[in-house]
Amino acid sequence: MTKIEDLFSSQKKFNDLFYDLSNLDDLEKEEITKSLSLALHSEVSSLISAINFKDHRHNRKEIDKSKILFESVDSFRYLLAILNIWEISSNEFLQAFEDKDIFLNLRHEHGKKKWKGEPVVIVDLDDVIADFRSNFSSWVEKKHNIEIDVESPEYYFINDLTKHDINPEGVFLEFVSQGGFRDLTLVDGAKEFLSELKEKGYWIHLLTARPSDNIRCFYDTHGWLADHDIIFDKLSFSSEKFRWCANSEYYDSNSIQFAIDDSPKHTTEYVKHGIKCYVPVKSYNKEVWEKEGVVTYDSFDSFFK
Repeated sequence: MTKIEDLFSSQKKFNDLFYDLSNLDDLEKEEITKSLSLALHSEVSSLISAINFKDHRHNRKEIDKSKILFESVDSFRYLLAILNIWEISSNEFLQAFEDKDIFLNLRHEHGKKKWKGEPVVIVDLDDVIADFRSNFSSWVEKKHNIEIDVESPEYYFINDLTKHDINPEGVFLEFVSQGGFRDLTLVDGAKEFLSELKEKGYWIHLLTARPSDNIRCFYDTHGWLADHDIIFDKLSFSSEKFRWCANSEYYDSNSIQFAIDDSPKHTTEYVKHGIKCYVPVKSYNKEVWEKEGVVTYDSFDSFFK
């Protein structure tokens, strides 16, 4: 039985008749991709002609299923050709397909949920329910052979990285591009904590400052939540969390009961505007421990107690 890797291989053999990938630079690949995309557009247009797509016409023709089939094959082959040009493997494609499938199903599931006035909890992801800091530092040590102080007062270990002439932002983006967010471990007790909140009648809105415009980060976030079967009602991305809350449907009715966040910036803005904030004790957020409206906790067990 033919497998998808066989289709990739078959298309590559055909591609090799026209292109020598070893001698192509990115500019040349871009030009080839433009040509293949235009050809793909032509094939999709031909596929559409197999059905009655002009609704205003009264004389309907017979649908040509054979044309649908073979034009779909041609369209798929052009897509395979584009993937081959950029040396994207069948395994990468399958993983991306699965990630997209997870996202679409989560969006459908949570899109059906409607807030009906329940008390709202705004919950951060990284270092609240997902252990970003420890996993990121371990990855940096393994990838770049740099020893990282996990108890550093700096969240992204800027000094540890810059003193080795490594750009912190570049390292973070490398971590994201290699699926780092998908591999994060779950904070102890986080899943049980969210389940308990739900049982108590809270509406759980996950709010993260992760860059949603980074497509790998976006899909890995959804994939991680599905992998760990995390209980929540909605998920949003925003680097300005209080501003997001103020523009939400929850704010004017004073329905936000509290937030949970590890960031000094977001915590300060929450409590400054009257939103109580629970903060996990971390080496980098000591500055907010004594602020009015802040409640610190060492673990989710102590949180409940």
